[in-house]
Amino acid sequence: MNSIKVDIIDYIGKYENGVLVLLSINCDDSFSEGTLYYNTEILALTVDESVEKKIECPIELWEGYRDLIISILKRVVPYDEIINRMDEVDFSKYFVNEKTFNDGEEIDEKDIKLSE
Repeated sequence: MNSIKVDIIDYIGKYENGVLVLLSINCDDSFSEGTLYYNTEILALTVDESVEKKIECPIELWEGYRDLIISILKRVVPYDEIINRMDEVDFSKYFVNEKTFNDGEEIDEKDIKLSE
């Protein structure tokens, strides 16, 4: 059986009446990140695709999933205690407005700068 250990990195904030938590996921000595979203009615764990490849199934179907969730829930701050202390998550800071290019757009050679 694969070994998965989870540590809490940060409480990201409040999102749609739930708490979003950033996690460090250690699967067989390989590290990645994941998230936990929880409120009084919903619990959602997301892990990197590499973890699901190692365990050869979606995380929810992994035989150790129940024990993993219980171990995480024992360490997070209970929803009722944290929800009013959290700020709303501002996802806009994670997206960069990039200039979009049309297919076949002409490039002016004056705009190309070579390093010296």
